[in-house]
Amino acid sequence: MHEVFDGVLIAEGKECEISLELSQAPNQLRATLIFRHPDLAETRREGLWSIGDGERVLLFDDGKKPGEYFLIKRGLRYAFQTKQGLSNDDGSPVLLMRNEGRSRKSAYPLEILFGSKGGVHVSGMGSLGKRSGEWKWSGERIVVQVKLPDGESPSGESIPAETYKYFLSWSDTHPQELELEKLVVLRPFLKKDGSKRQSWMSSLLFSDTPRLKPN
Repeated sequence: MHEVFDGVLIAEGKECEISLELSQAPNQLRATLIFRHPDLAETRREGLWSIGDGERVLLFDDGKKPGEYFLIKRGLRYAFQTKQGLSNDDGSPVLLMRNEGRSRKSAYPLEILFGSKGGVHVSGMGSLGKRSGEWKWSGERIVVQVKLPDGESPSGESIPAETYKYFLSWSDTHPQELELEKLVVLRPFLKKDGSKRQSWMSSLLFSDTPRLKPN
């Protein structure tokens, strides 16, 4: 069994890539952490992982600090944390997304209720519950967009919310069903001076395209 999680850490204005690989052998749970800074050589750490109280605990006994991390499920994403705290420049948590193409398969329920005037309700987003948004046609695809509520950093500053975009099209083999081609997560990032905003995104491409049946 093998799972891969990818994400980005924003540190001093730099986008640093994080890749976490968790494998499950018969007698051992192995963890590999890969960190890529745009101006530095790639860092690779090998360790172990275990199931904690609602989280996965990652231990790296290689003399580097920190040696302990936590992976905590947050809806469709996973918070990557340490006891001392780990955050982006704007104080927001570091979030990873499960790489479906490199991981074993999982199933997530999804229900989309389309309104006649462009409104939409999406259910099945893990602990995020039911959310309202909007839908529109983009060529031959339907794009569903749901924005989550803004968050708050430990210092009380507002953290811009993530936006989930679902890309769907009608199935060629099942004309009454919609196929989910891709899920994209957009997250604004407020720079330290507060003057400009930039966005980074992560996306899921489905090798076995999920189909949504009419209810």
